[in-house]
Amino acid sequence: MLLLRFVLVTVLFAIAGGLALPARAAGVILVLSEESSAFSEAAEALSAELRSAGHRPQALTVPLRADDAAALSSTPLIVTLGTRAAQAVASLAPRTLVLHTLLPRSAFEKLPGKGDDSRRTSAVFIDQPAARQIELLRIALPDWSRVALVVGRESSELGARLQASARDKRLRPLLETASGESDLYPALQRMLVEPAVLLAVPDAGLFNNRTISNILLTAYHHRSPVIGFSPAYVKAGALLALYSTPAQIGQQAGEVARQGLASGSLPPPSAPRHFRIGTNPYVARSLGIGLEDASVLQERLERAEGGP
Repeated sequence: MLLLRFVLVTVLFAIAGGLALPARAAGVILVLSEESSAFSEAAEALSAELRSAGHRPQALTVPLRADDAAALSSTPLIVTLGTRAAQAVASLAPRTLVLHTLLPRSAFEKLPGKGDDSRRTSAVFIDQPAARQIELLRIALPDWSRVALVVGRESSELGARLQASARDKRLRPLLETASGESDLYPALQRMLVEPAVLLAVPDAGLFNNRTISNILLTAYHHRSPVIGFSPAYVKAGALLALYSTPAQIGQQAGEVARQGLASGSLPPPSAPRHFRIGTNPYVARSLGIGLEDASVLQERLERAEGGP
């Protein structure tokens, strides 16, 4: 197992462009929730950004070992990728800079000790800002005013932000709370009696691999388009998806990490700065919805946010 672990770490950073030094000699330690393509993609982008400033990162993967904990206590900066990695590192209460990435805002808010010193702990969230999601809905579907939101315990605060943003844009948000999957479908049936745009939220207790097909089928039955939060939703039958790639979040995290290493403190937590939009023209035609190309929607949304 030790040999396998070494090989995995070596391959990851050979792809990223350079072999990391041992943990005690590395300026930055990345902690991955698991060995997967998404985390590897983010780690590559993050590492490239750090190496451009002369830093040499090394990767570890949870579960952490005793000698990993010792290395983490002596590094100037730890960057976690994913919720499991964030939880593992937070449980150690390291007295160093810690940047959490690729996790929802709700997961970050639950980490132990994150409020002890806001200058030492920060995050780049995976979920999109509420205002951005609602603005996309307004741009892509200007003839739709009803917005359906089903939230759970993990996403209640996000639901409130989405509801407020929708009202600011003079839309009609419908908010239902579901305690679990058994409450999800009755809530959808009630809200979609009259067609509405269903805005999926990153709440694993409600929107997950077990429920996505039935959610999409229920919405389609009620002639209601779905806006998802990953490319998988578009492939499965959602009309739209708004998301940031692991590479985009990794690059942004690398920039924040460089800033932290240079100044000795981290900026406040932030949402993804860059994003992508996916569209499903087949679903659009089936629902009789005129939908602009993804590149056009992205350009319009970037302009709305003050981009170039």
